[in-house]
Amino acid sequence: MGSGRRLMMIDDDVNLVSVFKLVCTAKGYEFFSAHSAAEALEKIPEVEPNLIILDVIMEDFVAGFRVVSELRAGGPDSRFAKYAKVPIIMLTSVTSKTHLNFSDRVGTALLPVDDFIEKPVKPAEILARIEAMLAKTQAPGAS
Repeated sequence: MGSGRRLMMIDDDVNLVSVFKLVCTAKGYEFFSAHSAAEALEKIPEVEPNLIILDVIMEDFVAGFRVVSELRAGGPDSRFAKYAKVPIIMLTSVTSKTHLNFSDRVGTALLPVDDFIEKPVKPAEILARIEAMLAKTQAPGAS
């Protein structure tokens, strides 16, 4: 999967994606984006990301969950089998839109994602989490 620095952000907020593209490319990452679940599932095999930053609520309230389900639930014959262990950082504004309190601990316990961040998020915070996640998954002996 390339240099190990290929990020894919899946979010319908075009402005947020543009900001994160600037920040991430300035740090040397290859940055790719999709603005819906359907577009993401089409692009993931082309992009072969090392890490995915994924919004929950896009074209509907469960769009992000569909992407996670496709990536994590597919068996060895799934077209997404090779992405089953790609780290996913889930970004969401669920709390502000639904008033449900979703902490990162609860979010990652309920969903097969690696990190869960409530919006708004500062670029420095997401970069720190990206670096930590990639360091953990690319360390010798990491699965």
